[in-house]
Amino acid sequence: MTTAGSSDERASTRHKEEDVYDYQIGLEDVDLPVAEKHFFDIAGYVVLKDLLSPSEVDVARKSSLAALAERDIGDGEVVHVIERGGVLEDAMALPPVIERVKQFIWGRQHRLVGSRVIVRGSGESSTLIQGGAADPRRYARYRCFGDGQFRCLLLTCLIALQDTTAADGALCVLPSSHKANLPHPYADVPLNKIEALRDVELRAGSGVLLTENLSRAMSPYASGSNSNPHVWLAYHYGTSYMVNWPGCDASDELIERCASDEAKSHLLLPPYYHPAGAQLRGVINAD
Repeated sequence: MTTAGSSDERASTRHKEEDVYDYQIGLEDVDLPVAEKHFFDIAGYVVLKDLLSPSEVDVARKSSLAALAERDIGDGEVVHVIERGGVLEDAMALPPVIERVKQFIWGRQHRLVGSRVIVRGSGESSTLIQGGAADPRRYARYRCFGDGQFRCLLLTCLIALQDTTAADGALCVLPSSHKANLPHPYADVPLNKIEALRDVELRAGSGVLLTENLSRAMSPYASGSNSNPHVWLAYHYGTSYMVNWPGCDASDELIERCASDEAKSHLLLPPYYHPAGAQLRGVINAD
């Protein structure tokens, strides 16, 4: 029994947050095939073919390598490459990618939190990311509920700017590792000795959208030379309230340039908890 004016009684008269805001906003815009959603849930990634045309790949490679040359380095990474405009900017809002971002993060409650160019020299491989419950990056968590609704906190789209094969620089993943409860035992094991690892071969211009909670690495490649390195574009999509990665704040010029493009301008919104238009009609406030 509670007394009049008690905290329990006052709480019972308040609107619940779900009575004030429409959490479903934007979900009506997406309806991926059940088979694709099932594959993403069990594998942790989906391949997206031919995101960029051959001419766009060529322009993106040249712009990416120019970005590194400006830093006077032969390989490595450059962040916030969307500021360079052109294909590097356009690729942040590719319709096949955004359609799936809406599905796997949650409707319109998403934003771009970072962009990178990754340039790899011949013979290099990367470290296998931990992934799963053992991954210390709490912001990378993956969830999928019994009704088929997803809540991925961070997705990455990797776009290859050259053909990759199992023997030549492919992205390799541990399928289903985003759901692993135990840490993977491969910290000191060469990539070619990990039997569970799977290569994701891509044509130039194709990409992979994956949950950041997935264990993955870049395998080494033997072909080419320092003058013909492997180049990847990486775009990182987080929840609407996630802040930008260091060095990835959009300039006023970029925001103005993208203002007339609905998809781009939405991705560049400052961090927010509820999307515009989410407040339900007839509800003044939550008190």
